[in-house]
Amino acid sequence: MTIPQDIENWLNWQDSLQSFYISESFSNEILELISISKPRLKSIIINKNAPEKKTMDSIAQAVCKCQKCRLGMTRNKVVFGEGNVQAEIMFIGEGPGADEDKTGRPFVGRAGQLLTKIIENGMGIPREQVYIANIVKCRPPGNRDPLPDEADACMGYLKSQIELIKPKAIILLGKVAAKYLMGIETSISRARQNNYKYKDVPVFVTYHPSALLRNQQYKRPTWEDIKKVLAYLEKETSK
Repeated sequence: MTIPQDIENWLNWQDSLQSFYISESFSNEILELISISKPRLKSIIINKNAPEKKTMDSIAQAVCKCQKCRLGMTRNKVVFGEGNVQAEIMFIGEGPGADEDKTGRPFVGRAGQLLTKIIENGMGIPREQVYIANIVKCRPPGNRDPLPDEADACMGYLKSQIELIKPKAIILLGKVAAKYLMGIETSISRARQNNYKYKDVPVFVTYHPSALLRNQQYKRPTWEDIKKVLAYLEKETSK
């Protein structure tokens, strides 16, 4: 019996007992040996061990089962995010509040209603055409800020969303989002004056809508920040 035939028989026997996965250290020489007489088997081995392609649905399913931090034990509903998965603009807040925890949708309370007005009346874009998410997917008790370990537990999900959406601009709403996604520790009044990038995506920092509800003076600088985003996108479109 030839060596490739021996290998094929062994692999088939092993797989009949339990589906197996081969690490990256699996010898390329063995694969090459198999390919001499059994190219189809080589293809099966490679395809079987290829990483599963992430989709927004698969990420959402993982989030719904997530118990990586204490917020998973106190949430009512997961607030995954919503909007156009091919959006040019992605808004990122800090975390769900009471209304979001009840509905499973981001930014639906008073602050969310104000954000919708900013998007639709100010930017002239239907809310459904942007994507809205948060640093954490579950409500922190009492609407407190997410703790560092809670943000870390959720960050992989958010980064996967960004990777899939591929927005042309990211708008961070408030100091919590700025801190945990970009490592920005300064005040929003200072942070909004600087330029940032997440990988190759321009990032704009502005006030959280809830801050505007508490202090009317933040409305003008927030509108200035939104105009920066619009000007950038218009410039990109004209290229």
